[in-house]
Amino acid sequence: MSEPDMRPPNSITLHYDTDEDRLLVVINAGSADAGGYWLTRRLALRFIEAANPFLDRMSPVVGKTPAELHDELATMEREVALASTQGNMSRTPTAALESASAAAELAVELTISRERQSFRLKLRGRKGGEMALDYSRALLQRIVHEVEQEAAKAGWREGPPAAPPPTDAKEAKRRAH
Repeated sequence: MSEPDMRPPNSITLHYDTDEDRLLVVINAGSADAGGYWLTRRLALRFIEAANPFLDRMSPVVGKTPAELHDELATMEREVALASTQGNMSRTPTAALESASAAAELAVELTISRERQSFRLKLRGRKGGEMALDYSRALLQRIVHEVEQEAAKAGWREGPPAAPPPTDAKEAKRRAH
């Protein structure tokens, strides 16, 4: 397997696409080195479930406090991270998102690891493309929060999607059996 592409992350954009029922992750949208990945519901939810506990375990502060305060302190750290990174937020032009979505690869792996003083977010696609991006703890917490927000917009936290309504009586009968 080849080494992941180590593009410096100038920006990361997350956008839920209703037609695809997937989350589009675009790195450096609108630039010549832009790259994109589609996250499925399953991959996005697994990421959310694993990311916050991992970041909590890696906290330089949470581990030094009494166990009964861990959850409250972790929540406070996340809130501070969101507040401190609010200024980094900007709107990505629709044309840049459309361009990135056309070239985006289906993600099959999304992982976080600790790398010296930062955290590495690694995406691997079905066609073999890989990107590894290094972020501060606060920015990674912002990204996790944004994935959570997009998953909520998609209704992914409520469980599996309902089957679409039947289009005609014959189809309704087939589904009933």
